[in-house]
Amino acid sequence: MSAKETLTLDEFATAPRRQRPAAAVNPARAEIEHQADMEAVEPSAGAEPKKGETSSEASKALRQMKRVRMKGVSHFVNVHLDRDMKRRLKLASFNLDTSMQALMEKAIRHYLDANGF
Repeated sequence: MSAKETLTLDEFATAPRRQRPAAAVNPARAEIEHQADMEAVEPSAGAEPKKGETSSEASKALRQMKRVRMKGVSHFVNVHLDRDMKRRLKLASFNLDTSMQALMEKAIRHYLDANGF
């Protein structure tokens, strides 16, 4: 092919898009999404929403959904562990069939109770 010849998109063979399977419905997530849908403001039937309006509504709905999901969880603490301590925590978590976070919360609660805090 010479430098002057160009190819068009019609000359390329493309595969058809595959259909995505329907997502499995999680009852808790469905309730949260339903709640967010009920609280979202519906645009009027005659007017199309502008791009900025829909993105701000979407971000508001996302923030609302995150707030509902995180309800009850108010504060986080980061803890730096050395490799050995992290390995021991992970092993204990696996053996007790519980999360590392639950073990950390229980250990902190035990320490504070034992020291009268």
